[in-house]
Amino acid sequence: MQTIELEVKDEIFYNVGLQSIKERLQKELEYLYFEFLALNIQKKINESDINNDFELEKAREINWLKIKNEFINVQ
Repeated sequence: MQTIELEVKDEIFYNVGLQSIKERLQKELEYLYFEFLALNIQKKINESDINNDFELEKAREINWLKIKNEFINVQ
């Protein structure tokens, strides 16, 4: 973990408060991290040569058959 030192205007610091500033920055950093992860995952998916539409449709059909057999064909 790294420590970041920032300059904050006194007006902001005294009106908003240290804890609020820390929480806001922590949430922003977490968002940036998850955005970075999502972009990397999307990049890997695009590079994979897997036809995602085909795979999704195949999974949908398999699950529909399971549901149909379990709930519709039971008498």
